[in-house]
Amino acid sequence: SEMCIRDRLLINGIEMNKIYNGRAQWSNWGGLNDVLRNQEFRNGLSPSNVTFGGLLGSTNINTRASEQRPGVRISYSSSNRSYQHRIMSTYSSGMLKNNWAYTISGSRRYGNEGFNEATSYNAYSMFTSVEKKINDKSSINFTGIFTPNRRGKSSPNTQEVFDLKGIKYNDYWGFLNGKKRNSRIKEVNEPILMLNHYWNFSGSTSINTNIAYQFGKIGNSRIDYNGGTNPSPTYYQNLPSYFLRKEDFEGAYTKQKRFLNHGQIDWLRIFDANMTNKNSGLENAYVLYEDRNDDKQFTINTIVTSDVNENISLNGKVEYKRLRSQNFAKVIDLLGGDAYLDIDPFGATEEEKQNNLLNPNRYVTKGETFKYNFNLNSDIIAAFVQAQFNYNSIDFYTALYLTSTSHQRVGVYQNGGFSQNSFGPSEKKKFINYGFKTGATYKFTGRHLLDLNAAYLSACLLYTSDAA
Repeated sequence: SEMCIRDRLLINGIEMNKIYNGRAQWSNWGGLNDVLRNQEFRNGLSPSNVTFGGLLGSTNINTRASEQRPGVRISYSSSNRSYQHRIMSTYSSGMLKNNWAYTISGSRRYGNEGFNEATSYNAYSMFTSVEKKINDKSSINFTGIFTPNRRGKSSPNTQEVFDLKGIKYNDYWGFLNGKKRNSRIKEVNEPILMLNHYWNFSGSTSINTNIAYQFGKIGNSRIDYNGGTNPSPTYYQNLPSYFLRKEDFEGAYTKQKRFLNHGQIDWLRIFDANMTNKNSGLENAYVLYEDRNDDKQFTINTIVTSDVNENISLNGKVEYKRLRSQNFAKVIDLLGGDAYLDIDPFGATEEEKQNNLLNPNRYVTKGETFKYNFNLNSDIIAAFVQAQFNYNSIDFYTALYLTSTSHQRVGVYQNGGFSQNSFGPSEKKKFINYGFKTGATYKFTGRHLLDLNAAYLSACLLYTSDAA
């Protein structure tokens, strides 16, 4: 549920959590530490001026050019975790005499291998923020973020695999032409464009209007094998435990020895199987493909903050989000073969084996979509209102939240296993969610506080209390 996003990440008052899983895609702004330092963090259910928040709080990153620290910063760092090297450079002008301010920043992170084996990393990060002060009460700011990145994934390992191969082991790679080649590559390329207008309507009231557009792609590669055996070295039939369950101690010893001496993807066997099939007039046994999400998301909101008096303030927000998402699989390497048969070998009948009944038993080549293909259309309208009361010994607040969400799936393929409802537009699903939260902070001293918070959400129920 939209209401149950655990923690909300915002940039200039615009929520960046992905609609389909509620998570923030941190790599969309990674490598820009210099310009993302201005952050307001709200813990748990505590109130925020820009969002109702999530169960684990909220973070709002401010990228206004006039509020960046003026000057030049150049840095280099080295690491043995995700990447090996990072170089970063930033320049901020501060507010100039002509009422313009700008910030530019760029970085490069790279490495042939991180802490885990074959986890290559290659990321570029570019940022610009330009602000024009229109008058003493109004200014407008443009922010552009582009951080294309590509990294090799590391495998989650069972205790058996960990005991045999150690903490750095990664089963996603194998040697090819003398180099480590990782079969699981994640590539993220989603630029962000933002326009923010700040207006001090009066001495006590401010209105902040924000527009954002994000587009691009996320790709996750892997091997498909509808004509061959599972190529994973940690496939359960390749491990000693499979034979120990059958009390085949000789087989267990043989598999353990092989796994210890090899234990990586055998790319040569994969290429050999495809080339053998090719010479015999058969389709590929294996193919390398990527699961793709190509999103286009538009967001617009208005945030109002008003100080009724020195003790009472009101906050409100109205927001609209529109997502148009393409989801499909795409062939990226034929691995020595000519074509790959687009079927599901686990289908019980000939019809259920077809990934697309509109084009059955289709052969695909490099760059073509296969397996699945559908679009997701989502629209969200949300609003919240909040009142905060601040006094010498006690602070308290109350907030209300309401959201209307609609989702619709549009199938491009007619899947054989779901032939009646996989093709074309689905019924549009609509949801109304709401939430209420309240809380108080009692100040025993300036360093001894007691926080009490409670919330009721249409899909979640939470009470929290803590002392600091």
